[in-house]
Amino acid sequence: MNVIEVKNMSKNFKNKKLFNSFSLEIEENTVHAIVGPNGSGKTSLLRILTNLYYEDNGKVIVKGNHAMLLENDYLYEDKTGIENIKLYGLYFGYEPVNYKKYSELLQITNDLDRKVSTYSKGMKRKLSLLIIVMMNREIIFLDEVTSGVDPISRVEIRKLIKLLKDEGKTIVITSHDLSEIEKIADKVSMIKSGELLFTKNIGEIKGESLEDLFIEEGTK
Repeated sequence: MNVIEVKNMSKNFKNKKLFNSFSLEIEENTVHAIVGPNGSGKTSLLRILTNLYYEDNGKVIVKGNHAMLLENDYLYEDKTGIENIKLYGLYFGYEPVNYKKYSELLQITNDLDRKVSTYSKGMKRKLSLLIIVMMNREIIFLDEVTSGVDPISRVEIRKLIKLLKDEGKTIVITSHDLSEIEKIADKVSMIKSGELLFTKNIGEIKGESLEDLFIEEGTK
């Protein structure tokens, strides 16, 4: 079953057309990656899917509640990690009682009593992800979730995404890290200048690297 359906969607930004008759389907309980060069519309698409932007024409159907992790981290630097979890819990309406299940997987449990201002880029990213997960939404949008984090943190984030899928979530992820996508995604959609170039199962491109596909499609 599709939990996200975009049908003939058009969207202009400052009189510039980004999407024109754009269509996309995302299946329930999958990890679906959206890749493309800078300016292709990946982040704008996520913002449309989460109602931060509205389409000009066409239909956008999202069947289920959702949460979105933006590329930048929005944390209270002068608060500790656990204080951030509790503050966002008050805002988003979740009880921070089972966070250790996920913080242990992300290897940040022992750092939650420290102020966020002392965190590395990777630790901030993992704390932001933990807060999103605590919201317990059916669909999770992750914008460049592994951008700027170290290799060990990438492995930990991949493990968490796999757990979320096992728990029945649908995860939509954008990334410039094509090798990372190959390790974690079930399906990949490539977009360029607001146009869908293809959607493929990871199994369909075995033997081909996404990087080669990226270069090939990007030069057409």
